[in-house]
Amino acid sequence: MNTQKLLSFVKQNLIPIVYVFAALLWETLSLVFFDCAPLIKKPFFPLLLLAVCVSLICLLRSNRLRAVLSGFFLLVQIGIVLACNYLFLSNGTVFEWSMFNMRNDAYATMEHIIISHGLIVLGVLLWCSFAAFLIVHVIRCKRAGTLQVTGVSRKPLLICLAVLLPVILLYQPKSHTGNSADQYESMLYDANNNYQELGVTANLAYEVIHRAGGVEVDTEHLDDLDEKIYQERLETSRYHGVSEGNNLIMVLVESFEWYPLTIYDEELTKQIYPNLTKLVSESVTCDNFYAREKTDTSEALMLLGSNPSGKYLHYDFAENAYPYSLPSLFRQQAQTLGWDSVRIRSFHHNTGTFYNRKQLHQSLGFEFLTDINDMAAYGVKNTWNTEQKERNLDSDAMACMKDEMFPTDSPFFTFWITFSSHGFYDERTNFQEYYEKFDSLGVFPKGDTYESYLRTYAAAIADLDKAVGIMMDDLEQKGLLADTTILLISDHNTYYSSLSNYVKDIDTRYNSELYRVPCMIYDQKLTKAIDEAGESRSITKFTTTADVIPTVLDLLGIPGWKNLYYGSTMFGENESIIFSRAYNLLLTDKFMGYSLTDIKYRAEGTTDEDFQDFERRAIRHVERMRLLDQIFYSDYFRTHEYQP
Repeated sequence: MNTQKLLSFVKQNLIPIVYVFAALLWETLSLVFFDCAPLIKKPFFPLLLLAVCVSLICLLRSNRLRAVLSGFFLLVQIGIVLACNYLFLSNGTVFEWSMFNMRNDAYATMEHIIISHGLIVLGVLLWCSFAAFLIVHVIRCKRAGTLQVTGVSRKPLLICLAVLLPVILLYQPKSHTGNSADQYESMLYDANNNYQELGVTANLAYEVIHRAGGVEVDTEHLDDLDEKIYQERLETSRYHGVSEGNNLIMVLVESFEWYPLTIYDEELTKQIYPNLTKLVSESVTCDNFYAREKTDTSEALMLLGSNPSGKYLHYDFAENAYPYSLPSLFRQQAQTLGWDSVRIRSFHHNTGTFYNRKQLHQSLGFEFLTDINDMAAYGVKNTWNTEQKERNLDSDAMACMKDEMFPTDSPFFTFWITFSSHGFYDERTNFQEYYEKFDSLGVFPKGDTYESYLRTYAAAIADLDKAVGIMMDDLEQKGLLADTTILLISDHNTYYSSLSNYVKDIDTRYNSELYRVPCMIYDQKLTKAIDEAGESRSITKFTTTADVIPTVLDLLGIPGWKNLYYGSTMFGENESIIFSRAYNLLLTDKFMGYSLTDIKYRAEGTTDEDFQDFERRAIRHVERMRLLDQIFYSDYFRTHEYQP
């Protein structure tokens, strides 16, 4: 092609050429706003999508129509990136197809639109510049009488599309070839932020086209699964069975953090949070407890000890059989101990359809979930269902439901999910009594945006404090306190509005300290045994949500199988690791990264030996993940008997 023909080609196809430049510029620069370098590591799939868009534009012979279609394509691309940025900034997650299962839940909690201002400015400038170019170009073509592109042959473009579309449908850059072991190996050593691999738009397109499910799980060859499952018992500690026969209360506290209890001095904190400070002083505390998951995954880890990779327990596996879940094992122990009856129930003062809990909790072994609609008959107010959409109060739920939660006519296991401290943290009218208390004590004053958020969050914890007081008083009055094990556990940090970053003065999401949250165990038999042994009531080793079930089983003397759970008892020597399915991260108190070769955070003073230990834990976790995925994806215990 000579120079004259080249210039003629460029003039006639200036719109698709400039579109390609604009699309690539937007896609690469936008990565910076997702904590990525402006470089797509696997560009083949994104370029395939771009080639399809360009082919469709070039099929049109009118520059005016080309302008409309290319402007539309770029606008859609900008919109996709902005929407994914909201998702990333609001809770740190990358878009996955499985999120469509949670779309109603997401809409219910969407209050603030949080998008990077810099990204918005970049998108507006780019689209306005491109739109201005299109308008000027079309006007010039009209004046020159060249609105129609000449010499366009549609046959090559149609052939191109005929080739590209099957390739797009078949090509799977996220799927790793080979056997399942290779795929899990890739999780350890090759994983990246998905946006870094494909770009934002291509990642969404890939998820929609392929309905991606993470790894390919072998559900055909299960002959040796029993041997792997029953290979070794869970680790036990010196406190094994110390609380056998106890009632069990587990409280999953929404967005619970230590900092409301540590900002002010001890005496002032006791006035602000009298019940929580008393509970902490009388409990075993996990001072190095970390949670980096969304509520549904933390809940899964607390009740089941694991979660599937690539899909969501609450939606994709809600009907599976789970004889190794905590409710199921608690019921099995009740039969072993010869109890005539036992109550195993869950409570949450939001709707039971949220995270599909009504269905999942029964599969996990609860009799049923009592939700806000059920609680209305007991007098619980549904302020969530009002125009202000204020979170239903923990104190109200506890005051009305305590007799259902803590019965006196049979042993019980009660699982309660709180709600008051759920973000966002704009001022709420139903926290007025706590605001007034703060003002009288001169704490948590009104101020700028983040100070106001902190004030509301502190008020939410004050409502939790009130609920804890009601719970403890009720248990004591009923004579149940000495024979009840109570766990108060945070599901995750206050990532809403980046409140954790503000209070902890951390300007990045890659710092383990962001995810250190409360976990405490109130158990009079346990603390007596610890005190008699001259041990500390503080657990200082790294612990996480996956350690909850092994710890409870250890204390209650319930046997379990090691390979069915990610974690280990908090009173033993082994330490776990977080492999976050929602955030695609490996995390301990010392390290944090997308893989063992992509470390984003390393604590000061760590050694090569520390990293080797981190690697060993990660490998052990992924080995169990592979086995447990086979159980999830095959619904293994639907057709195979569980061996207690």
